[in-house]
Amino acid sequence: MVANLSIDQSTDYYRTHSPDQVFNNLASTSLTESQRWDVVASIWQSNTTPVSLANGKQLYAQNCAACHGENGAGDGVFADDLAQAGEASMQTMTGADDMLMQSPVDFTDQQRMLGASPALLQGKILRGGMGTGMPMWGSIFTEEQIWDLIAYLYSLQFEYPD
Repeated sequence: MVANLSIDQSTDYYRTHSPDQVFNNLASTSLTESQRWDVVASIWQSNTTPVSLANGKQLYAQNCAACHGENGAGDGVFADDLAQAGEASMQTMTGADDMLMQSPVDFTDQQRMLGASPALLQGKILRGGMGTGMPMWGSIFTEEQIWDLIAYLYSLQFEYPD
């Protein structure tokens, strides 16, 4: 279906556009909304492999799930502690470390994830969630690992075949 459309399917296009942008770029076609989302999912799927998804899932489980939750819903074992630290820092001006804490992002939130480009997510992973308490992973993960992790995060929105 994607091959018959005049849409850029390059890696650069994928990385710099959010799923929502691609969906909206397809508005002038004769496709239904459901078909447009199928095209978007196909583009996102074509930019990963089963091996990359498996690697991303493993990286997520080992490094992200404690805060963001096993299923990405922002409800990891440390989420309550981060939320309490964030609330406490808003009530007083003490504890600079506490001021940096916020509740972890919910990667199952469709509006958030479908509105985020892969490049935006890459920047957040590289530099950390500035002002949120999320660590900077750029010096820990390789570039390939970061893209694998991003592919896994999008798999929480799109159903990829095994």
